[in-house]
Parts: sequence; C-alpha cells; structure tokens
Amino acid sequence: MNSRPIYSNSRPVGVTDFWRWWLVIQGGLLTAGSLAITDPHFKPEYVPLGIIFGIAEGGLLILSTLRVPRNYIFRFFFAFNVIIQFAAYPILVGYAANMFLVRTAIKQPLVASLTISAVLAIALVAHIPYAMALFAPLRNGWDRGIASIYGFTWIVAGPMFITDKLDKNIYSHIWRDLLNTGVYGALVFVLVGAIAMYQWGYRGPSWRLNPLAKPWVLAILAGFCVLFLGWNTFSNLDSLRSLFIWQIQFKAVTFYWFAQGLEPGIAEEWLYRYIVLALMLNGLRRSRWQIPGAVFFSGLLFGLWHSTNVTAGQSILATANQVQFAMIAGWFLAVLYLYSGSFIVPMTFHALIDILGMMASGSSLSGTPTLNEYIWGTIMELIYVALTIWLLTGKRRTAMQWTVDNIVPGNPLHFATPFVG
Repeated sequence: MNSRPIYSNSRPVGVTDFWRWWLVIQGGLLTAGSLAITDPHFKPEYVPLGIIFGIAEGGLLILSTLRVPRNYIFRFFFAFNVIIQFAAYPILVGYAANMFLVRTAIKQPLVASLTISAVLAIALVAHIPYAMALFAPLRNGWDRGIASIYGFTWIVAGPMFITDKLDKNIYSHIWRDLLNTGVYGALVFVLVGAIAMYQWGYRGPSWRLNPLAKPWVLAILAGFCVLFLGWNTFSNLDSLRSLFIWQIQFKAVTFYWFAQGLEPGIAEEWLYRYIVLALMLNGLRRSRWQIPGAVFFSGLLFGLWHSTNVTAGQSILATANQVQFAMIAGWFLAVLYLYSGSFIVPMTFHALIDILGMMASGSSLSGTPTLNEYIWGTIMELIYVALTIWLLTGKRRTAMQWTVDNIVPGNPLHFATPFVG
C-alpha cells in the first residue's frame, strides 16, 4: 500500500456528512429491501435476513467513507472495503430497481413504460451520494485515475441487472436495449464522473470549437475521419484497393446495434478523453512534455483497456490487434479533441466507428485478421500516428493549449463558469 492516504484530511468544498449519510442510509435500505423481497412469492423469513444484510452493508459504507487508518493492517482492509463498495453499490442500485419492477408485476405497457422511466430517474439520483462520498474525497491523482477506470466497469454494468426477468411483452425492447447495451449506464457514468471532476477542481470538457484552430487543418482532419469511417465499415481490408473501393452494405440495422455502438462513444470518451486525459494533463503540468505525455499515456491505457475483450470470447489474436488499434486511435482521438476544442468531435467520431462497424458486421467482437488485413490495417494506423505527430508539432500544438487551459485547474477563468466549455 502507498503510504499516502487515499483521502485528504480536509474534504473538498461540498463534501459533507450529508452525502455520507445519504449513501449509508440509502445503501442499507436498498440492500434490506432487495433481499426482503427477493423471492417473487415473498417469504417472511427473508425479512430478518434482509435487515441483517442491510445493516451490514450500511456499516461497510460508513467505513468506506472514513479517513484512512494509520495501522497498515487496518489500512489494507479499509482499501479492500473501498474497492468492494465501488463495485457493489452500482450493482446494488440496479438489482434493487429490478426487484421493484419484478415485484410490481405491471401488465399494462403504458404504465410499465412510465414506471421504468421513474425508476431509472430515481436510480440516476441514487448515484449522486456515491459520487460525492466515494469519489469526491480522493485527493491523489493516481487514486482518482484508478478509481475512475475501476469504477467505470461497474457503473456501466450495474443497470444491466434491471432488465432481468422482466416481461418482454410488457416492457418495450427500447428500454431493454438502452439498459442491456450500457447506454443508460454510460449516462450514469457521465453524471458520476462530472460530479467527481467538479469536486476535484476540474471544469467540464470544452464543447465549442477552438478559436485558435485553423479551418484548413480541421478540413483535413474531417476528410480523414470520413475516409476512415468508410474504410473501416465497408472495406475488405486486404489490399491497397480496400482503401478506396468499398462494398456498402449492412447486416444489422437495428436500434440494438445503434445503442451498442453509442455506449462506448459516450462512456469511453468520457473516461479516457475527459477524465483520464485531464488528470494526466494536470499531473504533467510542469513538464515540457505535458500534452504529448498525456496523449501518449491516455491512449496507452485506452488500448490496454480493450484487452478485457478476450474475456467476452474474442480470440487472443483478434484482441491483440484491437488493443493495437485502440491505443493508436486513442492517441488520435485525444489530439483531435485537444486541437478541435470540442468534445463533441471525438465523441461523435468514436460513436460512428462503433455504430457503423457493428451494423455492418452484426457483431460487437472483432474477428481474427488475416495477414493481409493486419498489414493494411497497420498502414491505416500509421496514418493515424502521422496525423497525431503532425498535430503535436508547431503551431498546432500551441493551439491545443486553449483546450488544455479550459479543462485543467490553474486557468485564470477556471472557477468562473464551471462545466461550460
């Protein structure tokens, strides 16, 4: 364990016991309620069991919001409990929402739609104390980054529990698609990340175009993005001709695949091009390599993140190829954001890559590339690298400072208009 405490001795402005007790009481009640009604036919013996577990979870939540103990043994258990709560709480909210919907057994589609809308709104609000009590007090840059990346998985995955055992004839497939693909979870993560970043002293991402960006440079970048989208979606990727000759066809044009591709465009960009990139830019603020260093390491982490796809059944070779592409694409997405100044640009580009790719292939997993596909794919990636290096040099790098100053603490206008680009 690092000898530095996870939490600061003085909490940031806005982090009070109010948030702690909201988290503790709410977490305990959700646990007790979920276990007490876990059986569809309801058995009275589940009530005391739910109360016992509810009190236990409330106690663990209290411990996770206290200062780090000095004793190394207690410090280990403290950190272990914090890690558990980062994962357990979003799952708990999703499971409790599911238990409520299953137990109410609504039969009218309109009433069911209104009910699930209300439940999702409440579940969103339920994550506010989670962000304020567990994320906001983190003071060390490493702790913030690790917590954000680790919490990302559980925050996005938690709402997927909501659809379990719901009647498909009553609840519209749109609700199931928004929840099962992680789109709703991505919106929850945006809320949690925004609260955490604000409490850590960061502004929100910039949304308007960088006034220092040259129109002709933006035109070149837009042209390449369009070229890549066409090549990635419709090309057979096995020859030089594949760069320009495409077969435009889709296998699965459905809302499900649209949502499946939209989720990473929202959640992964919010994590890696906003939170992680901003944390690294701040950590390297005294270095002459601030911008290229932050771009490189955020892209590296983005690539390594995709190695987890092997657990979803993707082959090792396909995953290795995807990690390579994601790392290089992460570099380009970072400079694309920093130069253009608008977070909408990388978010839209990333979402379109996945939406079009998934609709064209009908799958969320990458196939194992042939040797020719790997060679020509690598050539396209080298173009990415060349554009990234080009943007990181000369006046183009200087122009990026405008975006950096808008998201990193220390800007003279920093606290003037929080969450305004």
